[in-house]
Amino acid sequence: MRTLSHIGIPSTEKLEGMAYIEALKVHITDHAASPNKLEFLYFEPDSPMHPLIQSRAHVAYNVEDINAALEGTKVLLPALDCGNMIIAFIEEEGVAIELIELK
Repeated sequence: MRTLSHIGIPSTEKLEGMAYIEALKVHITDHAASPNKLEFLYFEPDSPMHPLIQSRAHVAYNVEDINAALEGTKVLLPALDCGNMIIAFIEEEGVAIELIELK
């Protein structure tokens, strides 16, 4: 079962207070601080993130088992351990979907 986490929106500039995720070469805002659950992302030019993730908004869902949620999907970014969560990106209906398993 999926539960909405946030909406991610690519940004053309770094915004104040963004956190940097070195492995993905992306700067992100804290969606928990947004009343609309918005996360803005600024990608470094050499970010390994899929072009679909970098160019269009994505929808993010919390899932209980990320491996089960990835079965039979078109994976854009395989499961990646980010400390307190595991994330992955898939493509559905031409849109990037982020899956998040909280630890």
